[in-house]
Amino acid sequence: MKRAAIIGGGIGGLTTAIALRKIGFDVDVYERAPELKEVGSGMSLWPNAVRSLNQIDPNILLRLQTRGRSLRRLLMKDASGERIKTLPLPAADCSGIAIHRAELQSSLAQSLPARSIHLDHSFASLEQRPGSVLLHFENGASAEADLVVACDGIHSAVRKSLGLKTKLSNRAYSVWRGMTHITSEDDARHLGLEHDGDFSESYGHGRRFGILRLGPGRIHWYAAANNSLRPAGLSEDAALRKLFAGWHAPVPGLIENSASAICTKVQDRLPTLPWVVGRVAILGDAAHPISPNFGQGACLAIEDAVVLAACLQAHANLPRALRRYEHSRYPRCLEVLFMSREAGRFAQFQNRALVHFRKYFIKLAPLAFTTYWFRRSCDFHPPSLAPC
Repeated sequence: MKRAAIIGGGIGGLTTAIALRKIGFDVDVYERAPELKEVGSGMSLWPNAVRSLNQIDPNILLRLQTRGRSLRRLLMKDASGERIKTLPLPAADCSGIAIHRAELQSSLAQSLPARSIHLDHSFASLEQRPGSVLLHFENGASAEADLVVACDGIHSAVRKSLGLKTKLSNRAYSVWRGMTHITSEDDARHLGLEHDGDFSESYGHGRRFGILRLGPGRIHWYAAANNSLRPAGLSEDAALRKLFAGWHAPVPGLIENSASAICTKVQDRLPTLPWVVGRVAILGDAAHPISPNFGQGACLAIEDAVVLAACLQAHANLPRALRRYEHSRYPRCLEVLFMSREAGRFAQFQNRALVHFRKYFIKLAPLAFTTYWFRRSCDFHPPSLAPC
């Protein structure tokens, strides 16, 4: 049986481990954290990722059914709360799901034997051998595998050790993500979401705010603001409150009642090959970090996992399979990266004339045109991992 080592126990790493086990690999996951805990709040699993997870293990989605909410209709508003457009998401074989990252990670971990997940293993170095890779960890442990897949994120230590380009591109805005609890389902009416499956995004001058319902009583929100607008000398939380003071309800209240908000710089990296060196492949944010405008970062990592497994299943020759994986994924990831960049520029317009133009463009544009980028970003149907 071939052995695979996965570096990183996040969503991409766990999904890859499940996919490789399905095609017959003996898999071990090495995570640097002392516990398997996903940092963050809510996220969107779009149809491309839902299809991919269903191909890998349908039980994952069954476990998520009671923990998330479907995403079926986007309510687009301005900063005063005026509805600009109601955007039904294109009908598909499945809908998107709003879910907490930790719950997705937990559901993925349940599909793996506990013995295969090794915590407190921070990657130190690797040695490529003729028929294997020897891994060394900072705790003094080592492991040998036929295949190594690096899923260790945007600042990937494995990518750096392979000598691959690591420079990131900074976008001109930052994003806050937070969670707010509401006391009862009746309070959801105050969110301005009319039906189950609704979520919203509101646009102002160089700022925007999104609201998604997760499981009962939980709201995930995100806020984006151009870096040029951020008030100097204030903490992250105080700056956020000031940036969105005076916006329509319930925006200020969601910010005020959130236990904490995580602020991150928005960065991406133009995908450049190779993503494979010898018997080591990189995947997800380690290979192609993108801006969060379509919520596709984790979704692309899940796609990567199923494509990598399909290539390994189809080609007995491991180097050939890995070459097929990177060349299959590159065009798709490049397209989504550029779409996300352009969507971010559009959403972060700050000039008064451009903000005015955006509002009426959204209002008057045909639905087919308005949803084009979304449809393109979700237009992925995974290869089968059924036994040959």
